[in-house]
Amino acid sequence: MNFGIYGRKSYFKDTSDSTQMQFSVCEAHIQQHFEEPGSIQHYEDDGFVRSNMDRPGMNQLKEDISAGLVDCVIIYKIDRVCSDMMDFCSFYTFLKEHSVKFITVKDGIDTTTPLGEAMMFLAVIFSGLEVQTDSLRITDNMIHLAAKGFWCGGRPPLGYSITPLELGTKSHKTLVFNDAEIQYKNRLIDIFLDNHFSLQSMETYCKNHGITSLTGSFLSTNQLYNIFTSPHCVQATAAMYDYFEAKGCIMDEDSPRDRWDGTHGIIVYGRTTEPKVGGKKRHQLAPPEKWRVSIGYHQPYMTDQRYFAIMGQFGHNTFSKECKYDLPLLKGVLRCKCGRSMSMSRKKKVDGSVSTWYYCPRRMRAGSEACDMVQIKADILDRKVLDIFRTIQHDPAAIKRYLKDEGRKTADSTANLRTAMERCQAKISKLATALAANAESTAAKYIVTEIEKLDLEYNSLRKKMLTASAGERRAASQLKSAMEKREEINRLLERFDNFSAAERNQIAQDVLAECVWDGETLFIRL
Repeated sequence: MNFGIYGRKSYFKDTSDSTQMQFSVCEAHIQQHFEEPGSIQHYEDDGFVRSNMDRPGMNQLKEDISAGLVDCVIIYKIDRVCSDMMDFCSFYTFLKEHSVKFITVKDGIDTTTPLGEAMMFLAVIFSGLEVQTDSLRITDNMIHLAAKGFWCGGRPPLGYSITPLELGTKSHKTLVFNDAEIQYKNRLIDIFLDNHFSLQSMETYCKNHGITSLTGSFLSTNQLYNIFTSPHCVQATAAMYDYFEAKGCIMDEDSPRDRWDGTHGIIVYGRTTEPKVGGKKRHQLAPPEKWRVSIGYHQPYMTDQRYFAIMGQFGHNTFSKECKYDLPLLKGVLRCKCGRSMSMSRKKKVDGSVSTWYYCPRRMRAGSEACDMVQIKADILDRKVLDIFRTIQHDPAAIKRYLKDEGRKTADSTANLRTAMERCQAKISKLATALAANAESTAAKYIVTEIEKLDLEYNSLRKKMLTASAGERRAASQLKSAMEKREEINRLLERFDNFSAAERNQIAQDVLAECVWDGETLFIRL
């Protein structure tokens, strides 16, 4: 039986060996309960919280399970996997689909019995309940602090620094002016308003005039939007109260409208959130009805009229995002050699037709110093991919050139290693027979020494055989997946004219795991 031990801890520390402790406990459990364990592989996620299932170690474990390399997953405690019931059910269903056993050492759960399986789900429920209880307690405390006007944690808004505040026996945090940042932000706002810029125009202006972030990096539209719309620096006036109330925000009861006299700043708690999208956490703006708004303890440096002018500027620059033209084949698949996903632009010709180009957004926004990739016609790269697809269609063996190189090839095949093991075992048997016949002879000690050497050789060959077998199973699984993708390629080529541009693009996204253009060569991987 081949074991996969999974270890995780939430925070990375050089001095911590929490995952190593987990591995040691799990290995001791294997040695104690299994007479002849096969290979033991470690899968580690150091510095990953349990609410995020998109972790390198977890992903590698799933890949090896799919390839048939793991027969049993063993963990220290069930909360090392996750605390969310939906996430755990998906993970456990995945294990059952591949006939993989599951053991948790400290929880003492054996999933081979119905009772053990039920106990496992109960353990997940209680683990999730513990997390939710802690989260609720922390959230209630943060809401209470925000209602009092204190800063609740996290990076301070641009223009402020965080300072401790001692009130009697209580220690809190509040915001104080950072003059250099205030001047920087006001300069950006003046440029934005005086030129009636859109965010994209503002981004281009900053790039052309060498205006960067305070850390010296390129200013993107997202960064500019966050800088301009942050409400903490605005006077808490009656007009601002009405503005947030009209948006549907939760207005704090201890901050009634008649107290919004403009002498303090504004605290907005819950303005951002981190929902799960595709198994990953995405930091994004929360709906206004989730915001909790109160009067801050800190001082403001922006008038409400200036804030309204900024928000009004956004309303002047709206446009339709509906796609007017067909998508090229590699839209959303193609990447530049610098790692960025390549965008597309269109140019209208004199005859009214439109040509489409792929370009690197890093070069477009940050200049040739950041990336020297020039734009290229979409038709050229699309034809290159279709030519590769046609090669695969006519020669199935050609597909191997476009598979991922796992880097785990072994010099010996499993057949050769198994033959060597049989020869070694035969020698041991002969020597054992000779030893039984000459137990009292002086030659006995030499026979024993030779048997011990052969035993070490046998165990070494066995480990090599297990590694080679795992590599062959992985290669077979990869080839099977590739052949399924070849069927999709054949379907695309045979019915190319019957598919819409969007459908062709979707098939390309499903088939291509990697597609990189370096300016001369197009590299693809299925």
